[in-house]
Amino acid sequence: MAIHMNRLESEIDNTLELSAICRGEWCRALESRVNDLDSELTEVSRVKTIADSSRFAMMSDKIRKAYRNLGPNIHV
Repeated sequence: MAIHMNRLESEIDNTLELSAICRGEWCRALESRVNDLDSELTEVSRVKTIADSSRFAMMSDKIRKAYRNLGPNIHV
């Protein structure tokens, strides 16, 4: 579980960084990646422990920031 969490967090971080600089079609393609990560985080959070709560909250916040970076046409 820890390795999976580390991988997921790393992918969320990378996607957040990319969302800050994407333009046009690239943003639209990146939106599907953000959607996938959001779904994966939701699945993983169903088996979370209390110790993971703050980590999940931080990752969820990063996903919301990525959506905001993608532009006004994409949901937040």
